Amino acid sequence: MTDQLYNELRVIRSRIESIERGQEILIRADRKAVLAEILPSFEKDAILGRIYLLVDGVRGQRQISDELTASGFAASEATVSRRLETLRDLELVVLEDRTAAGKIYRKTQFDRALRLTHEVEQLLKAPAKAK
Repeated sequence: MTDQLYNELRVIRSRIESIERGQEILIRADRKAVLAEILPSFEKDAILGRIYLLVDGVRGQRQISDELTASGFAASEATVSRRLETLRDLELVVLEDRTAAGKIYRKTQFDRALRLTHEVEQLLKAPAKAK
């Protein structure tokens, strides 16, 4: 790669990072309202929360399904796939790669900006609400 291309790539990366930082500031400013929109999905579906916690940009769908089963929460690959699509629709995960282990997702900037992993962990630890 030439020095000019490298420099242009650095400038583009810098601009993207700047935009992402600005978005995170806006998300944090309205954190409670954003969480109020997102957390009910996890409250209604504990498997969704468990899958979200296993998303790490490395595990594939099959590995997530295997880990859920090993921890006592049976979930087929099809179930994991549907829940990952739900998380993607909520813009909480993005497709990172496709491998023999299935699609690999990573968490979006919402995770860091909202401390969403922590929020979901706390939600799953909380005793079930009486209805």
